[in-house]
Amino acid sequence: MADIHPLGQFVRVGDELGVIVGYHGMPDVPEDHYAIWYGQVAADGVTPLVRTVPVEYCVLVGKHELYH
Repeated sequence: MADIHPLGQFVRVGDELGVIVGYHGMPDVPEDHYAIWYGQVAADGVTPLVRTVPVEYCVLVGKHELYH
């Protein structure tokens, strides 16, 4: 995954599907990790809840479908 710009890419981590919203060098993202959003929000009901995950556990999802 190092060849591509990671922001906005869909990834599978185990059985979960998420979107990369941060990478090392951005605030609070450790070295060799991505910040991934799985659609959850914090206790305030508004703030996105983002988890950091080691890059090695992330598998790029190569396609997606659009709907309107």
